[in-house]
Amino acid sequence: MPGGPLLPSRTTVMRLGSGGLLVVSPPPGAPGGLEHLDALGPVEEIVAPNSFHHVYATEFLARHPGATLRVAPGLHARVAGLPESEELAESTPTSWRGVVEHAILGPVRGLSEVALFHVQSATLVLTDLAFHMARFDRPTDRLFWRLLGVPAGFGPSRTARLFLLRDHAATAAFLARVLAWPFRRVLVAHGEPLEHDAPGIVARAFGANPPAGLPRRATVD
Repeated sequence: MPGGPLLPSRTTVMRLGSGGLLVVSPPPGAPGGLEHLDALGPVEEIVAPNSFHHVYATEFLARHPGATLRVAPGLHARVAGLPESEELAESTPTSWRGVVEHAILGPVRGLSEVALFHVQSATLVLTDLAFHMARFDRPTDRLFWRLLGVPAGFGPSRTARLFLLRDHAATAAFLARVLAWPFRRVLVAHGEPLEHDAPGIVARAFGANPPAGLPRRATVD
């Protein structure tokens, strides 16, 4: 990032029913960096899941020209020059059925995010809606991100609260849909996977009602 602080970022890869790959938050195409991904199989779909994680979509699509690019709602209006792509809507893409489900938050003032649920692995995938940056190699990075409002545990950043989560009715409907999925772990773009008590921690982090059978607690692990 400008000024030197490190921001870890995750690309998530899912296998579709066809056997091809769906790549969420495409990575940079640095020379020699993608051979392991290439070995997994053909990339059939690329997803820019929110209003910011499109930066490498164009170069990644150029590497996989046969893939379909799907983008978060409102991204075409916000970013000029995107390659040909399909904007995600409430209906599930045919190629995802039975494998991947999704929920859309926004657009709120032009910003949106798409949450994804991989059915077979019971994994919820979030992008900038929540961070889980619990460990840092450098103390200065910890200080920098805490000052910018990134939480100490799992949860939304100050920026997410100010923009994506400001429409309380839309947020409540989105969280109800997400919490209805039987996920057991959460992957975020920035930070570590959430492997323990994932549904309860997600509910408490966003101040939502926890799924049936989970305790209500004031703290977030």
